[in-house]
Amino acid sequence: MAADLSLPSSKDVLRERYVGKSIVNVDTPAAVINLAAAKRNCERMLQTCDALSLGWRAHVKTHKTVELARLQVGDDAGRPVQLIVSTVAEAEFLTPMLSEYQRQGRRVNVGPPRRAVVPPPGTMSADAVKVLYGLPLPKGAVSRLAAVARTLGEGSVSILLDDPAQLAMAADMSAISDVAPHAYIKVDMGGRRAGVVVDGKQFPVLVDAALDAHGRGSIQLAGLYSHAGHSYAGDGRVAALRMMSAELTSLLDGADRVRARASAKGIVDLPSLTLSAGASPTTLSLQNVADDEDEKGAPSGTPSVRAEAGAISTLLETIKGRGHAVEVHAGVYPLLDLQQLAAHSIRSTHLSWSDMAFTILAEVHSIYAGRGADGTDEALVGAGCLALGREPCKAYAGMAIPTAWNRAGVEKPTFDVERYEGYVVGRVSQEHGILQWRDGRGTASPTTEATAADRKLDVEVGQKIRLWPNHACIAGSQFGWYLVVDEDGKGDGIVDVWIRARGW
Repeated sequence: MAADLSLPSSKDVLRERYVGKSIVNVDTPAAVINLAAAKRNCERMLQTCDALSLGWRAHVKTHKTVELARLQVGDDAGRPVQLIVSTVAEAEFLTPMLSEYQRQGRRVNVGPPRRAVVPPPGTMSADAVKVLYGLPLPKGAVSRLAAVARTLGEGSVSILLDDPAQLAMAADMSAISDVAPHAYIKVDMGGRRAGVVVDGKQFPVLVDAALDAHGRGSIQLAGLYSHAGHSYAGDGRVAALRMMSAELTSLLDGADRVRARASAKGIVDLPSLTLSAGASPTTLSLQNVADDEDEKGAPSGTPSVRAEAGAISTLLETIKGRGHAVEVHAGVYPLLDLQQLAAHSIRSTHLSWSDMAFTILAEVHSIYAGRGADGTDEALVGAGCLALGREPCKAYAGMAIPTAWNRAGVEKPTFDVERYEGYVVGRVSQEHGILQWRDGRGTASPTTEATAADRKLDVEVGQKIRLWPNHACIAGSQFGWYLVVDEDGKGDGIVDVWIRARGW
């Protein structure tokens, strides 16, 4: 009897069912990852951190898989394994992988990552692998995070604080696990989501409470953390670099204030504070700092880009000169999506249509000839808001854009998403998406340059197509696993299946 894939399935069952098949022949909607692109994106990030001697913490919230987490941390045994999770379920799901890294002797470096001396297995430092719960600590997560800490040991689990009341919960977590969590003060540097403003009234209150808890041993105050989620609204490399500068400046200000209050309290054992900054646009922007030449050896970017990159280099030196450490984090960058493409945080050779590793596979159900604006066609595809999400992309009016895959005569775009002209998933309901024409201005009315042939709907009923979603984190959330293809060698053939962590 065939496995019932409506129930949680093991990786072995899924591999037996899918590996070796073409994605043309699987049920839809399905989530597809191009392994080749994901590897490139992960390798570029690790190379950037190495070039700038920055710590690296990989956020797994987008994909929630063991396999892609491994690509994010790389296979250099001298590089620390540091993760961020958005749910406790992710931490629990990844704990066996982290335990494996501990057994292998994966450890924290001192100095540039690739110069570390790797100890034999079993002699690793106490804080060799770390997982940070990426929301300010809630009471309901305490017992489960404590269980992870018991398994992984001292220094393994970190928490975020933005309210003094959370310190009682942190103390409970320490008592249950017999492991004091590392704590980061969550800084709001403009997003108005989580965190405290460093020059606000709440900041010194929180810092004093955290220092007292540090003195009692119920937490280890490790640093400060920011997430510039509003950087998604950026429109270029200069904007992304400036936002990263704003993150680092705010964290440095906060760290200096923490040091001053610790000194005033007579606390002398405060460790070097880690300033953890980033969102995918701002962390990606550091490639402009590390890679300052184009393929021909000429200076990369405009004078404004180079000036902002130079300012960040100076700022990083200032932070390190004051005795603080710097790490960066990001989540969606391995897969990318249309929102990231529209942020233009790095040069287009490294942030292009070909670098988006994640697509939604869907089938065309119906064609509606002439139903659209000015007599254009429309079509129904079996991927609605449950498969694509409802988050917009500022660069165009739609929920997803079809790729060129399996569409005869259609070529991959070679221009910015703002100039895209063609069919998009223009509106969605729960299970339905409607393909509609959009011109290069994002409207439904055809431009004078677009001929009737250009506007012809180039799909048929029963055809499979792939869609680039606006936001990979949301689009992937309804799927239990990814079908993995390797477009550098295997084309449409499924080479693996990656199971996602589910639940909270």
